[in-house]
Amino acid sequence: MVVLRKKLFREIQSNKGVYFACILVIIIGLLSYTSMSIVLENLERAQSKFYETTHFADGFIKVTGYPESQVKKLAQFGGIDHGEGRIVKDARLFEEKSDSNRSLRLVSMSFETPPELNQIQLFSGRFPVDSSLEILVDPKFFAANGLSLGDNLTLILEGKRSTFTVVGTAQSPEFIYALRSAQDLYPDPETFGIAYLPHNSLKTLVKESGQVNDIVFSLEPNAKFEDVKELLETELKPYGLQGVFPRKDQTSHAILEEELSSLRSMAQALPMVFLAVSSIILYTMLRRLIEQQRGNIGTLKAFGFTNQEIVLHYLSYPLLIGGVGGLLGGLAGIALSYPLTALYEEFFALPGLESTFSLKYLFLGIALSLGFSLLSGMKGSLDILRLDPAEAMRPAAPGSAKKTPLEKLPGLWRSFTSQTQMGIRNVFRAPVRSAFTVVGMAVVFSLMSVSWSMENMMDKLTTFQFQQIQTYDVKISLNSPVTSRSLQYSLAHEPGITRLEPLLEVPATLQNQWHKKEVPLLGISQNSTLYHVLDQKGNKIPLPDDGVILSERLAHLLQVKVGDSIQVKSPYRREFIAEQDQTLMVRGIIPQYVGLNAFMEIDALQDFLQQGEIATSMLIGMNEEDVSALKSKYRDASQVGSIESAKESLEKIEEMMGSYGFTIYFLAVLAGIAGFALIYNSSIISLSERQRELASLRVLGMTPKEVLKVITSEQWLLTLLGICLGIPLSFALSEAMGQSMSSDLFTIPTGVPLSALMGAVVGTALSVWFAQTRAHRKIVAMPFVEVLATKE
Repeated sequence: MVVLRKKLFREIQSNKGVYFACILVIIIGLLSYTSMSIVLENLERAQSKFYETTHFADGFIKVTGYPESQVKKLAQFGGIDHGEGRIVKDARLFEEKSDSNRSLRLVSMSFETPPELNQIQLFSGRFPVDSSLEILVDPKFFAANGLSLGDNLTLILEGKRSTFTVVGTAQSPEFIYALRSAQDLYPDPETFGIAYLPHNSLKTLVKESGQVNDIVFSLEPNAKFEDVKELLETELKPYGLQGVFPRKDQTSHAILEEELSSLRSMAQALPMVFLAVSSIILYTMLRRLIEQQRGNIGTLKAFGFTNQEIVLHYLSYPLLIGGVGGLLGGLAGIALSYPLTALYEEFFALPGLESTFSLKYLFLGIALSLGFSLLSGMKGSLDILRLDPAEAMRPAAPGSAKKTPLEKLPGLWRSFTSQTQMGIRNVFRAPVRSAFTVVGMAVVFSLMSVSWSMENMMDKLTTFQFQQIQTYDVKISLNSPVTSRSLQYSLAHEPGITRLEPLLEVPATLQNQWHKKEVPLLGISQNSTLYHVLDQKGNKIPLPDDGVILSERLAHLLQVKVGDSIQVKSPYRREFIAEQDQTLMVRGIIPQYVGLNAFMEIDALQDFLQQGEIATSMLIGMNEEDVSALKSKYRDASQVGSIESAKESLEKIEEMMGSYGFTIYFLAVLAGIAGFALIYNSSIISLSERQRELASLRVLGMTPKEVLKVITSEQWLLTLLGICLGIPLSFALSEAMGQSMSSDLFTIPTGVPLSALMGAVVGTALSVWFAQTRAHRKIVAMPFVEVLATKE
């Protein structure tokens, strides 16, 4: 066995380039597996611990106002274990800068007797004194705005200014991913944060004294949320019920769960691609090695080495490569998990989210690598068992010669040079190996094309939503519905305004059999020029008078198509309990990349709600230079919830999408490395197999470049076939990635544009060219006289 070990290391030393390329692909696969798996575990561990220590609620209720004294009685409903009421209000910061749009969501709680549900974790400072104007703010808002303990913040709450003192920072499980509204894609701690203050203090500052507008509750063991929900809707309808929803639909929790699901899918799928490519390389390498060393195998058998010893020797090649690649890839993945975890900390305010050195995933990565390597090694080496010593010591019989498919086209075949013809024949002479190489190149090409198409996906998302659909300049959102005529009248004479359009946005529950989803239902003017409902081709479609239009993702979740009927109910609809749920027909299904909505014509929605001509927002077309003055004038208005500038929103979205640039180039580079490794391995195998042929060509007078053409023609044909197979694979991969990455916040556009396909063609060609330059050096350095010498 000592002899075989020496042979193993001598062989690896003589072909270190091929083995290094294979190790590199394994490292890439294990790098992605280990880093993503560790980050996933870090997030899940921090989430579970934080939820447990803060007693995160099972259900959430939003009402206009419910008597505080009756909240405890909700526990008398079957299935509810405990309920607590709070006051939750949004307040804008008063600042001298007129166009500032910073705000805080105020959440009331008792600090003398901590709540049983949704407790907060204190990070710095102290808890506010009861009945004082002291607040705690979330750590991200505190840091982003450069605040210090003891700073005063003047807030505009219901049209009145109040000054609060910041006495500490704290975090709640409700606001791990803090969004101002459902239209926001990501947290912006510079302009929006969460503040916690004594319940008695906030109670004195709002109109609804003695009432709460937000209730959280926990369920008894084995209780079903749907059963409890029906009881609560009946009880709370007279108090302006806006929604009862479970933890799974709570915004912050739902987004975190969707991110965990997406990360889990990526951690499982992406490493498999690279490990599959490495398996192809190992298989072809081992087959070539065994074919070349056929005589050596016969000699070893003749000297008494058993089949088991010889097979184990050849299995040691992939196992050694897999072990080294697994170890290095695991260590690299652990190192990468630290900055990746820090990146998630930028978006998710999860206390205890940190990365640690993980022996678990290091060993799992090594085991995964060894498993793939062992399978490819067994497939490539078991032919040894069928060889007897006498047969093995003779050269293998030449394969049967027959015309390739291209030779059956005489005109085309004669147009090729003799070197090209030799290369093409070699492709068909080893069909299994060629097929593996084609599949590997198809995978590499699809990875490149999808990574390049991601940039187009993000551009399409922002362009379609913010330049084709939302064409307004400013959107004023109100705290509660008002008559649309009075709202238009109050804004009509403001300077710079060129157009006003009311928008009605209400919460609604859409249901088809057992498929149910709670979404915003938007009422838009039929002749709107500030908000367009567009089809897949970007054409504006008319809003129906008596039906609803759904986004593609919403239609998929509800399992409906055009012409189907769905049940629609909304807390804003009068006679909500007395009447049956309204049935509306699905009149259209449209693409929507930001948010998850249903759409109706505003008059039809007003009729459905039976509330008269009401609106919740006003869309404004106006001159850009007048936006600042409009914000300044209405920032103290008690009815105004927020004033959103479309330009600022687009800039923030583009800034966030810019962070995806690194991911795009990183994936493209990884795919390029895998392509180089695959082609380089194919080149070296072809050189090794055909050394005598190529050396003969050199002796006959061919230059190294002419000899290289024999190899390159073979590789370019395989690459062309790989690209042809890779194009449909790219579309399938894009669709799969789009589905795995999409959420209720945004839907990733799928499809691969021509520019991405061309970029992948160029990237694949560069990988092939670079591999061929390495092969050219080997041809130049080939000692052809020594190769042709007869070996005794």
